[in-house]
Amino acid sequence: HKDSARIIMLTRRGDQELVGDRYRVSDNNNTVHLNLQHVTRDDVGHYTLTAKNAAGETRRNIELIVEEAGSDVPYFLRRLSDLAVKVGTRTRFLVEIRSSSDVKVTWHRNDEQLEEGERFHFVHEGNFFCVDVAPVMVEDGGRWTCMAEGTGGRTSCSSHLNVLVPKAYKAPEFLEELQAILTEQGTVSLECKVVGVPTPVLRWYKDGKEIKAGDIFALTANPDDPTSLGTYTCEAVNCMGKTYSSSKVHVVGKGSREGSLKPADSMKPVGPPPVFKDELRNEKIKIGDTITLACKVTVPPWPQSITWYNKEGRVEESEKYHIMADGLGGYMIEINQAEAVDEGEWKCVATSNEGAKGISQCHPKNYRKPRFLESLKAILTDEGLVSFECKVVGFPTPQLRWFKDGQELKPGDVYQLTGTNSLGSYSCIAKNCMGEATSSAELTVEDIQNQLNEEERLQLFSQNQPPKFIQGLKSCEAKITEHFRFTVQVSISPEPSVSWYRDDEHVDDSGRYLMSKETLGICHLDVQSLEIVDQAEWKCVATNDFGHSVTSCFLKLIIPRHFKKPRFLECLRAILSEEGAVNLECKVIGVPQPVLKWYKDGEELKPGDIHRIISGQDGTCCLGTYTCEAHNCMGTVASSASLLGFEERLKRGPQKLDQAAAGGHVIARNPSLSTIHEERTSQMYDTPATERSVTVDERAEVSFSFDGKEVSVSLYETPDLTEEEALQVVEMYADQLSEHVSEPRYM
Repeated sequence: HKDSARIIMLTRRGDQELVGDRYRVSDNNNTVHLNLQHVTRDDVGHYTLTAKNAAGETRRNIELIVEEAGSDVPYFLRRLSDLAVKVGTRTRFLVEIRSSSDVKVTWHRNDEQLEEGERFHFVHEGNFFCVDVAPVMVEDGGRWTCMAEGTGGRTSCSSHLNVLVPKAYKAPEFLEELQAILTEQGTVSLECKVVGVPTPVLRWYKDGKEIKAGDIFALTANPDDPTSLGTYTCEAVNCMGKTYSSSKVHVVGKGSREGSLKPADSMKPVGPPPVFKDELRNEKIKIGDTITLACKVTVPPWPQSITWYNKEGRVEESEKYHIMADGLGGYMIEINQAEAVDEGEWKCVATSNEGAKGISQCHPKNYRKPRFLESLKAILTDEGLVSFECKVVGFPTPQLRWFKDGQELKPGDVYQLTGTNSLGSYSCIAKNCMGEATSSAELTVEDIQNQLNEEERLQLFSQNQPPKFIQGLKSCEAKITEHFRFTVQVSISPEPSVSWYRDDEHVDDSGRYLMSKETLGICHLDVQSLEIVDQAEWKCVATNDFGHSVTSCFLKLIIPRHFKKPRFLECLRAILSEEGAVNLECKVIGVPQPVLKWYKDGEELKPGDIHRIISGQDGTCCLGTYTCEAHNCMGTVASSASLLGFEERLKRGPQKLDQAAAGGHVIARNPSLSTIHEERTSQMYDTPATERSVTVDERAEVSFSFDGKEVSVSLYETPDLTEEEALQVVEMYADQLSEHVSEPRYM
């Protein structure tokens, strides 16, 4: 009886309940499983399985008998488990085996033993045995078994692999069978048309031997007497399966109607082809020179014939070309007074008595960069899949690479290029040793709308769109130090996320910048007290699952001419009072009045914070680096001073600290407290009598020249401002002062 409230309990020898990792009870669809791991002779006995629910309980007794096994029988510490994987992906089967002797492990798929190969890779590390399967194909579905065999016997464990296949996947299929066509130029063109999802990987074979793109064969076409030039095969493979298409060579001949094909002779050469001991070598000469091309064939057996070819076709003995043999398997051709027409590929073809041919060639000098005869076309098929079509030539045969929106698409990879996912920019790059060429195509909404049903079309044009700004940013002006608000309105279906940037630097919702949202997609960015750094390009980026949109503007600040960035008239320094307190002092100016912040070793100090300076037994200690940061809306500047150690004071009474040789300051040895005070300029620092200064009661004048006019600047109630510092202040505001100077006046 099935009841979600039932309780299952395992007991032994009465009411002794069994718990622990070795005992596991599970039930599935009213079937109860009892698993007991690492069985020993102590586990012999009777067990009771009790099932309870609200209606009552039932019991079942079980007797466990343990038999001694052979000591050398392998034991699975970790067994195979059932798997479900997607076709075309990678998976592995892993077991852990304990055995006192060497163990032989074999793997079986649906009772068929597997051999290590291209898709199956066997791994053995310690007690772990694994088979790596990549890629998983449809035929891999079913029962997998690991068989372990030792000196005492063998054992096995099995699992089931379920291969998941998407609906769009299809096995390779040849829409147009392979045709191998031999032209009068002596080249074989292999043409076929194959489809499949994922994109099939193609392999090419000649008489059962794999050939690669760019391989060169000596083939001579005689349209009036076609001969057998071998059988070519194309193998198309993807994770859904493989298929083949084969063709004998057809000859395009002058004896046939234009465009028609003559079937080739079906006879095939038998026996091994001649083997070249020494191949032809590439040569580089000047026009008019004489050169000899040489190769050597392994003899015996002796070849029946030796034939030479260049890019124009077969080469016969003549005054210009002298064909030779040394009687030991060496064959040469001498080219007298080489011409430009002799440049390119040369071949020596040795034919055996059975008709098999061996080939040696020089690599051609007439390599050509890839060139697109027909530009790339990205076409959406009736099934909603993307088909790529183009025609490209080049020598050696170019390798093709495919891209969508800058991301490479590789054969065998799986891409959901269906429906609206297929929209984008596609490109094909053809590359060989001579260079590369690119062709691109764009697949737009107009191209695919005929393949969409009404629901997809409605969804595409209503929701599945990147965000759109109903109201964007506009460039404007604002006064510095005032508050300012940026406002945008963006489409809300689907709802986007909004982020802000100042000169491409992300702006966080903190400090002077506050972000807020209203209904209907209205978003704000409030900037508190505009500063000079806010004069910049501002961007708002709205992003959803289908893309992003950007709106931008430039904010220009209106700045009064007398506003100035902070400037230190005197850099930060340490002053020691008679009481032994260390005061940090500096002089800084700027408009508006700068706000000062103090730091010790990078940690901010507040006015009134007290920091104990403790002397070591040797009278020296390191106090760290102090920094004063001056900030206003025009910018920020900083000045630092380092306190490095103590030194005995030689004289009593107030004095200023002397600078240490290392550029720091020396202070009293006595332990003391240091307090930071912020004061106005006139109260900041009593200048020692040794420096030039003026007192409150004195009146000093400083002369300055504006555009040839002498101006006297008077100093009142500024005991801590020297004449040199006064000149610096005047120079700082020279532009503003010169506009108002019409005749000498006192300030």
